Amino acid sequence: MLSIHLQLAELYHSQPWTMEQLVELQQCLQINARYCWDTLKLRQLSNLAAATQDTEWLNELRIREDALRLTGRAPLL
Repeated sequence: MLSIHLQLAELYHSQPWTMEQLVELQQCLQINARYCWDTLKLRQLSNLAAATQDTEWLNELRIREDALRLTGRAPLL
């Protein structure tokens, strides 16, 4: 779980929201959406690497997925 997920949970439970919280919520949702898309992209590429038995590429993708999971940011895709 990323810190952004905790922030989203805190915002969810602090309803009704102020304008500042709505701005923060939108920023959190944008970061979360990027995280989801990057995760899905890496998984699809990993499936392709596995299907083509490209172990070098698959290992590289796994390193990138681990980095994404830990930091919330994917190294260049």
